[in-house]
Amino acid sequence: VKRGLYYLTRSMNVSKRGGALWEPGGTMYSHGLASIALCEAYGMTQDPALSSPAQQALDYIMYVQDPVGGGWRYGVRQPGDTSVVGWQVMALKSGHMAYLRVNASNVRGAIRFLDNVQSDAGSAYGYTRPGQGEATTAVGLLCRMYLGWKLDNQALARGVSQLAQLGPQPDDYYYNYYATQVLFHYTGGVGPMWEEWD
Repeated sequence: VKRGLYYLTRSMNVSKRGGALWEPGGTMYSHGLASIALCEAYGMTQDPALSSPAQQALDYIMYVQDPVGGGWRYGVRQPGDTSVVGWQVMALKSGHMAYLRVNASNVRGAIRFLDNVQSDAGSAYGYTRPGQGEATTAVGLLCRMYLGWKLDNQALARGVSQLAQLGPQPDDYYYNYYATQVLFHYTGGVGPMWEEWD
C-alpha cells in the first residue's frame, strides 16, 4: 500500500491549480479514484507526507469543476456527467472527512448539477440531463447523501426503495458499487432491506 501511495504522489502533476492525477484514457475518472485513495489514506493515518498531495488532488478537482453547470467530465471545466461527478463528490467527501479543505462553492456547484439531471424531484437521475438510469440514479442518490440529504428526505426514500426493488444486478458492477453504498448508508447495514440486498 505504501508503494502504491508513493506511486500516486510521485505521478502527480503539480501546478498552481493543484495536483493532477489523470492519465490518457482515464482523465478525470483516474483523478477522482486516485484522489479518493489519497484522501482515505491520509484520513486513516494522518501521515503528514500525504497531507499536501491529498489537498492538492482536491484543489485540482475544485479547479476543474464546470463553473456554470457545477459538474465534472473528462477535462477542465467541461459540462458534467453524472458518472464523473460521482467520483469527484466521493473524493471531496473523503477529503472533508479527513479535515482537508473543501470549498462550499464547489459543494453548491455539485448540488446544482444534480438538480439539473434529477427526475421525480430527486428520486432518479440521468447522465447529462434528467433521466432514470439505474446506475446514474445510484450515483445521484449517493452524491445527495454525501452532500447533505437526510434519511427522512422523501425523494431519497423513493429512490432507495426503487433500488431495493431492483436489487443487485449479476453483471452490472458499476451499478452494484454505488447502489450497495446507497443501501448501506440508508439502512446502517441493518434491517430487512439491507439483509435482502446483502
